[in-house]
Amino acid sequence: MSFLNGIASAVASKLSLGSSQPAPSAPAHPLDPLSAAEIASAVAAIKQHVASQQEGKEHRVWFKSTQLVEPAKKTLAPYLGKWHAARESGEVLEPLPRRAEALLGVKSQNSVQWLEYIVDVTKEEGVVESSQPVPDSHNVPPDMEEMILAEKALLSHPEFKAAVAKLDLPSNAKVVADGWIYGGSDMTAALVLTTVGADKFEKSQRYISFMVYLSFSDDPDTCHYAAPLPLVPVIDAEDFTLVEIEYTPILGTGDRTLLDLGERFPWQKYTPNEYDAGIRQAAGLSTRGDLKPYRVVQPEGASFQLEGRVIRWQKWSLHIGFNYREGVVLSDVRYDGRPTFYRLSISDMTVPYGDPRSPYHRKQAFDLGDVGAGLTANELVLGCDCLGEILYLDWDHLSNSGAPVKMRGVVCIHEQDDGIGWKHTNFRTNKPSVTRSRVLIIQTIITVANYEYIFAWKLDQAAGLHLETRATGILSTCAILPGEVSPYGNVVSPGVLATNHQHLFCLRIDPSIDGHQNTVVQEDSVPMPFDKANPPADNRWGVGYVVEKKPLTVSGFADAAPHKNRVFKITNPSKLNPVSGRPVSYKLVPTPSQLLLAHPDSVAFARAEFGDHHIYVTQHRDGELYAGGRYTNQSYGKAEGIRSWIARKDNVENDDVVVWHTFGLTHNPRVEDFPVMPCETHMVSLKPNDFFSVSPAIDVPASTQAFNQSKLFSNATTPSGVLQGNAKVEAEAKANGLGSSCCSK
Repeated sequence: MSFLNGIASAVASKLSLGSSQPAPSAPAHPLDPLSAAEIASAVAAIKQHVASQQEGKEHRVWFKSTQLVEPAKKTLAPYLGKWHAARESGEVLEPLPRRAEALLGVKSQNSVQWLEYIVDVTKEEGVVESSQPVPDSHNVPPDMEEMILAEKALLSHPEFKAAVAKLDLPSNAKVVADGWIYGGSDMTAALVLTTVGADKFEKSQRYISFMVYLSFSDDPDTCHYAAPLPLVPVIDAEDFTLVEIEYTPILGTGDRTLLDLGERFPWQKYTPNEYDAGIRQAAGLSTRGDLKPYRVVQPEGASFQLEGRVIRWQKWSLHIGFNYREGVVLSDVRYDGRPTFYRLSISDMTVPYGDPRSPYHRKQAFDLGDVGAGLTANELVLGCDCLGEILYLDWDHLSNSGAPVKMRGVVCIHEQDDGIGWKHTNFRTNKPSVTRSRVLIIQTIITVANYEYIFAWKLDQAAGLHLETRATGILSTCAILPGEVSPYGNVVSPGVLATNHQHLFCLRIDPSIDGHQNTVVQEDSVPMPFDKANPPADNRWGVGYVVEKKPLTVSGFADAAPHKNRVFKITNPSKLNPVSGRPVSYKLVPTPSQLLLAHPDSVAFARAEFGDHHIYVTQHRDGELYAGGRYTNQSYGKAEGIRSWIARKDNVENDDVVVWHTFGLTHNPRVEDFPVMPCETHMVSLKPNDFFSVSPAIDVPASTQAFNQSKLFSNATTPSGVLQGNAKVEAEAKANGLGSSCCSK
């Protein structure tokens, strides 16, 4: 049994998931994440190779990340078909080579060189295939250990201590510094950082900026975001020296700082605004006492099965991967044996802030590219983040030294009732037929400093696949003088300004709609021409409308148009539906989110390569996974992401295509978003469209009381003793041939 099979088996056993035990006959899967043993093999090979290159010089290898190099699609796609056949027949399948990629630095006394390594880990002893310097035009991302070292250097620096002393804080106060991505800058900014020199379209030194706060408590879980301090220090990410301390604008508009005003910082105006249950209880703040338990019980266990990392549920089968950058990756997605999607992932995201004043104009995070969804994943807890019968998946990574790190429970898998699936009541007989919709949820949660993102893939019984994205956590706050208001945000607590910002996500869809030769068709529902004075023969009463179809033939972009009911169908032109005669397809209804608000001439706009359109279509090329480019940290418009790819004008008609969908939210904070923001939820759906010859959910069992065992509300009164409809309906309603009433039995 493979290492990952062992993880799944142990977790399933612990949670008594008898029906979800891995099948021993399943061959090793080529997309399984790197195991601890493979990572150790790669680390050993890299260290040996670096030592040979250094020729005895004192050095340190600083690892940032590692992940599986997925096999080339031309090799992997046909292999997956053989993998499924081998699973059915039990034959031994020769595994594909396993390769690891690693990003690391070789640090000596006065220098550091950042390198990209590829290591063959197929055999027990890893073999270095290549080692290339990170291109000079890019900056590597920060990592947690760098952030911690930079914070320690900042808090102990005499210049920073002197700046804090000028604020005349109380003697018992504790200063908290949150490391923040340095971001990008607009070359037209009113204040140019002459020391740092990053306000231009060119590479700068690698930096870490800090948002600084005041804490009145020794409890580490106190909400320090309710007491921001009016300065932003910058630390050099390579040697951890202090580069600059900027005082921030303190009024609602304009650039005047506390130093300009010559006033004492009014920290006394801050009030505690806590979210932690223990701290609130200690402060005498009560929680609701009228919420009764809601427990999800599955007496016969869950309906899914896990074979290694391949899950099977309600005709679906797919592989669940996980890596440091994208987090969850769904691959080889099939329904009833038919291929639908080759690979699905959240490719990228950006969070640009809207305060144009320095230093806030730099605030633009790329949470996946700058940090990583895998590296920031929560270790989920039973009974808290997911309800019901839960299966967890772990993930192996490494520390900066290359030591193994196991993150437990980064993915939770469970079923969930989703309300009515379909229903019809024959009005002549009063006979209802009804089913409930069950969905399978594959969820991960990431924490990036103050913010949380919940990514949940949902599979339904009607062959639909959905991505639900929830944004929550704590607003990024800054100081503002009491009594001031600002057009750039909202005051959410005394002296606390929460800045307006956006969250833009980019979903990567690599389809395989009954094969890999697909075409994306834009469809608009539009009214037919009509002239009341001279009605056309084909629309004499002016009620007609048609669907205009526009195949996308070369790589490019398109946008949502809800007023036209615009959808994008990913079709297979060579496979026609036997009923409709139209190409089989899956339909994407784009989320018509507001797109990037930064000006097209700004650095912020240049960095967010996926931020100016809802839909992009490119021809597939191996390695083109990240819409914002491989290196987003302090990028400046040359990250070589999706804008470079669509510029090739490749053929995307009846070809191996990739669809990218940008969606998200413009978040203008409310007082109600503080101290912790209630979830803001968005859903993107992929639904079959002429893919089947009948509703794929038609064979879902009927919803019956015998199966569901619902209870009446304890205080309910039922004068006639009737639970639903009338006695005749209850006696005669036999749903879907199961021989029992949908409600009374």
